Amino acid sequence: MIDLLEIEDFLDAAMLADLVAELNAASGDAATVLSREASGMVQSSVRKTTRVAVAAETRERVKQRLMQEKAKIEAHFGLALTECEDPQFLRYDVGDFFVPHQDGNTPMVWDDSRFRRISAVIFLSRKSEEPAEETYGGGSLVFHGPYTGPQLRVAAGAQPGSLVAFRSETTHEVTPVTHGVRYSIATWFR
Repeated sequence: MIDLLEIEDFLDAAMLADLVAELNAASGDAATVLSREASGMVQSSVRKTTRVAVAAETRERVKQRLMQEKAKIEAHFGLALTECEDPQFLRYDVGDFFVPHQDGNTPMVWDDSRFRRISAVIFLSRKSEEPAEETYGGGSLVFHGPYTGPQLRVAAGAQPGSLVAFRSETTHEVTPVTHGVRYSIATWFR
């Protein structure tokens, strides 16, 4: 089983529209990858996406909203959490992806990510199989079952404004975007 918590309507329509408008107008840089060998390095064969620079007020507003749901997340996973990291605002253009990986809380990695307990992704864009204005295709957030169990792949629902939380040691990926632009926000509770 893959333990997921989905909070529908995590963002109200006004906040969702404000975030998308800001992301459409903002620029950014290639997102980095944390690892023992290359902490904070761009590795486009592993992760190809843009980390968008947003206003400090926007980051704080999203972080406050995340902390409002902390008790619900703690109750679902049976964990006591302290804080969440500053959210990463991400833009996935056509061809962008993130290979199967874990966000932290694993014995194999000894960097700052080892303190991450719960990962959270907030979906901002509408997914569509057919190209249409303000939609994207591909770009699925797919969760992988344990290596010791049966082959299992589960895609998140990805409704705009929803949040999906999962244990940081859960293997997951973002499949390549096939059309449009996929906006999302990622963060980690410690």
